Amino acid sequence: MGKKTKAKKKASSGKNLFDHYDIYDNTIYSDAAAVKITTRKIGDALGLSSNGTAYDTRVVRKKLSQEDKDTHKFFQGKSAVALQNLIKSTPLDTDDNRKLFMRAFICFIQKVFLLPNSTTNITLIALPTIFDLETTRSRNWALHVHNFLLQELKKAKQNNSVAIHGCVYVLMIIYFHETHFVENSKEIEAQPPWLAYWTGKTLKNRLRQEKKHDPVLISDKRSKDLRMSIIAKRQEIQVRMNEEIT
Repeated sequence: MGKKTKAKKKASSGKNLFDHYDIYDNTIYSDAAAVKITTRKIGDALGLSSNGTAYDTRVVRKKLSQEDKDTHKFFQGKSAVALQNLIKSTPLDTDDNRKLFMRAFICFIQKVFLLPNSTTNITLIALPTIFDLETTRSRNWALHVHNFLLQELKKAKQNNSVAIHGCVYVLMIIYFHETHFVENSKEIEAQPPWLAYWTGKTLKNRLRQEKKHDPVLISDKRSKDLRMSIIAKRQEIQVRMNEEIT
């Protein structure tokens, strides 16, 4: 039965990337290729660690210290706008303020890019990442993103939903990256992070080619959820992460 499903997907050249994603074997099937989505590739695409300890999916308050309980209460329910304002207004003059800035920044990048959802508030899955800041860089961020994306893709598939949450942008990067350098074998393959190569301009050019020659991917209004404007913002966020989170 699995092979029949894959064949059907490969024969449907008018469907978008989401419809070509097989949630059972983590692979994008199209007329052009079969691209496996792995945690390692997500890390390479976004410049995130794909090793180390994974984050918990929820916060167990009774296991937290009082300081962490206060931190959890403060950030729970924060919106992207509130987080952005907090980032802008927090000076970096003391250790406490630097921690506050880092936590706000970590929550913000998850809300707007790594773990976007349909609500205005940050998803609860993001909250376990604001403790133990000393281990932030060594955590398995790629797995964190991958797990949330799979969860949201499964929900969308099961509910036949138009809205797709999670970092769908990374699926575009991985699919386009692998198929591009196969089709253009004389071009030297870009090294991680792949998003440095797949800028807003590069992605738009590739999407234009897809629509012109064989619109296998991104062919309906779901592409609007990707918000091409977020691509440029992601480049800026990556720079700030490297500067601020140590």
